[in-house]
Amino acid sequence: MTVIVGDFDRLKEVRGSSPERVGAVWRSPSTIAVLLWLSLFAAAIIVSVVLCDFRLVFTLDDAYIHLAVADQILSGGYGINAGEYSSPSSSVVWPYILALTEAMHLGVFGPLLINAVAACATVFALLRLFETSRLLDAGPLTCVIVPLLIFNTSAVALPMTGMEHSVHVWASVVTFAGLAGAARKSTPTSLHFLALVLLPLIRFEGAAFACAATAGFAMLGYRRFAAGAAFVIIISLLGYCALMSSRGLPLLPSSVLLKGYLANLDETAASFRAIVNNVLRSLTSVYGLRLTMLGLAVAICANWLRADREALIVLLTVIAAIGAHLVFGQYGWLNRYEVYIMALATAALLWAAGQVRPHLSALRWSIAKVVLAFGLGTAAMPYVTAAIVSPIAASDIYEQQYQLARFARSFYRHAVGVNDLGLLAYGNTDYVLDLWGLGSEDVRKARIAGEYGPPEMAALASKHVVGLVMIYDAWFPKGVPADWTKVAVLETKTVTLSQRNVAFYRTPLGNEAEVTSALHAFSTTLPPRDTLHIIAP
Repeated sequence: MTVIVGDFDRLKEVRGSSPERVGAVWRSPSTIAVLLWLSLFAAAIIVSVVLCDFRLVFTLDDAYIHLAVADQILSGGYGINAGEYSSPSSSVVWPYILALTEAMHLGVFGPLLINAVAACATVFALLRLFETSRLLDAGPLTCVIVPLLIFNTSAVALPMTGMEHSVHVWASVVTFAGLAGAARKSTPTSLHFLALVLLPLIRFEGAAFACAATAGFAMLGYRRFAAGAAFVIIISLLGYCALMSSRGLPLLPSSVLLKGYLANLDETAASFRAIVNNVLRSLTSVYGLRLTMLGLAVAICANWLRADREALIVLLTVIAAIGAHLVFGQYGWLNRYEVYIMALATAALLWAAGQVRPHLSALRWSIAKVVLAFGLGTAAMPYVTAAIVSPIAASDIYEQQYQLARFARSFYRHAVGVNDLGLLAYGNTDYVLDLWGLGSEDVRKARIAGEYGPPEMAALASKHVVGLVMIYDAWFPKGVPADWTKVAVLETKTVTLSQRNVAFYRTPLGNEAEVTSALHAFSTTLPPRDTLHIIAP
């Protein structure tokens, strides 16, 4: 089953075709959806750039961590500081992809362009699946489905994060399309192979669907395809593990080890409790409930199609992936963690509805259409909100992290300590001490061992000759070293950030006159919504 290439072939045939054929192509749901997505995405980018004083800023500071790692890769290292290994990236291949765009000097436009293409391709793939799933003549349902699928994949908000999630969503949807095609005797293509292999390499959460899909392709008769994908995935992951081990780094990145319930997986009893708590969170959160609802709908379709072995295999792979996310997955952070599985469930439900349709009476099909539209609409709601909030989120990053990075690079120009890594590390030639642990192995190990507090913070600042620290006080309940002096507070009127105030501390290694002079010079250049409260000595 050709997901994207087929429609591009149709567009190539437009030249020299009759006006009726040309009109049919431009009126197709996939074309309409892409044009609608492009309009919405362009509007969001324009508003965001205007709010950020005509600068392109991502909606998450985390995006700049990957860019910083990419720069270190180009220099022969791995991490955020030259000569010091760390593993803050949440993806195996994303930093290396960005290393290519950094080598081309694309800067922040690199991840934005990749994500925009991935989002567009995802919308295109889903609508092609919709067009080939016996639903195209569903009347008003088509008018509802076309705009909904843009938001079911978070195709407007997700690319603006600058993270790897848009590629993960694309890989999930295209892998499913390959499975759906294989179930109807259509040979999987190299595009489906690439998508399947990318699943665990672009995001570790993709491993569950990658395993299920590989088994699904094998059971559908495409054993060489499945074996080849499994071989590439295993070799790639073994290579990554060997590389991390050779650098003295953990097999999983710091972002995985320090965030979510995985941070509690120290012993069997704790692991079991953490998993149970995560399942309960899935079943009680609004995001988990939406996913559960879609999963149940897919399961109902699978039950109706139980006599169709191939269709049952396809749907069971998706149900397995949904179950894995309910047990192990995360939610939130601009709705980026769960969007891949929501998009996958959406694709499965669309395809399954098309397979079930011939078995339903006219009345039951009418009811099913209403239920389908309601389910997809409910699932899309968080991503509509995310699209609306995204320009504001970018503005928040601009008015806090961007300003802190500007202060460190243009005014202070010495090593600094931070707890919110990203913009402060990207493009900064001075040392950046990550006091939270994503970019510092010493901090990560101390936090996991439960031995992290003011004494360790003071020792690290002294070790790396850090004279100024910029942190959220709320993130350090044990306080800061007694010999650190609070010299300023940056107050921002944030909407999406976890904290609105950033505290500036001068350590014993910081020159008082130099720090004070830099703060006063910086305060006159801040955006109107920011206020720097300088504390007199």
